[in-house]
Amino acid sequence: MPLNMRPFSRSWLSLVTCTLLVTAVLSFTVPSAPVRAQVVSWQAAAQLDPAFLQEWVQVVYDAAMREATNPPNSARIYGYAGVTLYEALFPGMPLNRSLVGQLNGLRDLPYPDETQQYDWTVVTAAAMQTVMDKLFVNAAPETYESFVALREAHIAASLETFDAEIVEGSAAFGDELGAAILEWVSDDNYDEIRRDSAAYEIPTGDPSLWVLTNPNARPAEPLWGQVRPFALDYADECLVPLNYEFSTDENSAFYQQAVEIMDFNNNSTPEMRETAEWWVDTPGLTGAPAGHWMLIGSQLVDQLDLDTERAAEMYAMLGISVADAFISCWSAKYQFNLLRPETYIQEYISRRWEPYIETPPFPEYPSGHSVVSAAAGDALTNLFGQVVFTDSANTFRGLRERTYYSFEQAATEAAISRLYGGIHFRTAVENGMRQGRCVTERIFDRIVLDPVAQGE
Repeated sequence: MPLNMRPFSRSWLSLVTCTLLVTAVLSFTVPSAPVRAQVVSWQAAAQLDPAFLQEWVQVVYDAAMREATNPPNSARIYGYAGVTLYEALFPGMPLNRSLVGQLNGLRDLPYPDETQQYDWTVVTAAAMQTVMDKLFVNAAPETYESFVALREAHIAASLETFDAEIVEGSAAFGDELGAAILEWVSDDNYDEIRRDSAAYEIPTGDPSLWVLTNPNARPAEPLWGQVRPFALDYADECLVPLNYEFSTDENSAFYQQAVEIMDFNNNSTPEMRETAEWWVDTPGLTGAPAGHWMLIGSQLVDQLDLDTERAAEMYAMLGISVADAFISCWSAKYQFNLLRPETYIQEYISRRWEPYIETPPFPEYPSGHSVVSAAAGDALTNLFGQVVFTDSANTFRGLRERTYYSFEQAATEAAISRLYGGIHFRTAVENGMRQGRCVTERIFDRIVLDPVAQGE
C-alpha cells in the first residue's frame, strides 16, 4: 500500500475522531501542505453516493466523443476534470490534502465559508459545468447543453433535501471554484500552441521522417509538448530516446520490425483483430484513449465499492496521469518525427500493403496508446493493487467486454494492439510503455493526497 494513499476502508467513528484530532492540531500549528479542518456541521463527502462523479466523467467522455477531440487534447480535459472533481469535494474530506502547491502553477483556490452548510454534489456540478464549458472550444450546442442539464439535475435533486439557500450557496461556491481553476488553466500555454500550430510545417529531406498518410489531414497537435504538465517538471522528463537506426537493409532491426508488422497483419487471428478493435479508441468513434481508461476507473467505483472520497482520489490521479502521459508522448513524437510503418512498408517492401487500422495524423514514435496505457495502468495499480476486472468501456460499439487479471495486463494488451493494427513498430510500443511508467512514478512521488497515518 503506497504511503500517500490511506487504507481502502475506514469507519465513520474513526473519521470523526481523526477530524477532531486534526482540528486540535491545526489550532496550534501551521501545516506545511494544504490541509484544512472541517467544521462538524459540514457534510462529509464519504457519506455521498459516488454515482454523481461517474455521471460527470461519462458526460465529459460523451462530449469528447461527440466533438471528436484528439488524443492529447482529450487527455488534457480529463486531467482538469479529475482535478476539478477532487477540489470540489476537498472541503468535505477532512483528512485529505489539496492539490494546491502540488501541481505546477496551482498556487491557490477559494475555500468555502466554514460557518455555512454546503451540498458537495451541487458544488461539484457548478464547478464542473463552469470548467467544461471553457475547455470544449467551439463545441456543438448539444455539448454545452449536456453540462447544463447535468448541473440542473443535481441541483433539482439537492432541493429535495436541502433548503434553497444552501443549494444556491453551494452553486455559487462551485462557480467561484470553477472560475479559479480556469484562471490556472489559462496559463498552461494551450491557447498559444493552438495558435502557433497553424504555421507548423512537417520537416522534410530525410527518408526516415514522418509524412502524412492522408494528404487531406493536418498534423495533430505538433506543439503539444509545450503545454504545461500537471506534475512532471518538464515534458521530456521521462523521454526514452529512439534507440535503433533507420535502415532499409533487410538484415537491419528497422526492416525486420516492419516485416513483423506485416506478419501480424497477414496472419492475424480473430483474437488479434478483436484486440486491435477494442483499443482503437479513434476520436469521434470513442472518447479517445485517455477516456477509455477514465471509463475503466468508473467501472472500478462499482466493482470495488469505492466511497466518494476514494473515487475522487482515483479520478484525480488517473486524470493527471493520462494528461501528463500525452504531453510527454507528444513532445517525443514531434522531436523524433519518425515515419509510420505504412509509409516504410509501401516504399521499401510491398507497395500495396495497408494496415488493419487507419494510420493517424501524427508521427510514429513513441506509441501514444503504449505511453498512456502504461501510465494509467500503473496509476490504478498504485491505488488498488492487483485487481481482476472486466472492461466494458467499448461495449456500446457492439464489441464484447474483456476480462483482465491486472491493470498491467490490460495496459500491455492496449500497447500490443498497435502492432496488431499495423500502425506502430515494436520499439515504439515497448519504449512507450517504459515512458508511461516513468510518468506515473514521478506523479505518485510528488502528489500526496492524504497525510501519512499514525499508529495504524
